[in-house]
Amino acid sequence: MLPRIDKSGRFCSPRAARELALLIAYAACLEGSDPVRLFERRMNARREPGYEFDKDSLLEYNHMSFGGPPVTTETVEEADELLRNNEKESAIEAEVLSAPPKLVYGKLILRFTRKLLVAVVDKWNSHVLVIDKVAPPNWKNEPAGRILELCILHLAMSEIAVLGTRHQIVINEAVDLAKRFCDGAAPRIINGCLRTFVKDLEGTGITRASETTQEVVS
Repeated sequence: MLPRIDKSGRFCSPRAARELALLIAYAACLEGSDPVRLFERRMNARREPGYEFDKDSLLEYNHMSFGGPPVTTETVEEADELLRNNEKESAIEAEVLSAPPKLVYGKLILRFTRKLLVAVVDKWNSHVLVIDKVAPPNWKNEPAGRILELCILHLAMSEIAVLGTRHQIVINEAVDLAKRFCDGAAPRIINGCLRTFVKDLEGTGITRASETTQEVVS
């Protein structure tokens, strides 16, 4: 499924916003910085002299491309073709994800991304405690090896608790992000963690709906 592009030729799907927010949160964790400040730095970064971005790559980029099970080929030609396709997809992904955000994402998506990151920062400390309760022991014992997975949990929990997006939407999006960027049992574990989180929220009566957010994510 191809991503949705707006009239200016930029991504306009909520999936793109969540993906960008995840990449910013992940980078912020690696460098020990504030996700919102890192986002603003990237938004305001000057382009390198002579830099040009090929917008056609946005049409070929697929937010729904998942690794899936190992692929078998019967001939050398099929294996070579598969390798060429994988290399092309990797090159497109690298170009899109490293490009200045203003060239890739529509204004509404950039605003939504910032809202997600602000929510993550606002709830970070409290959600660390929640994740400590719901995440499996091996994730907590080796957090440095699970930064992506933990960032997905933080983003999803914050979107549900702060922005009020329907939890069914958020959980599905989080699982898809895990399928795309993580491996192993991460999608299944993230699904279970978030369902436990939502059940606890509903038990305390904290969940709420945000009409503004629903307009963005529908």
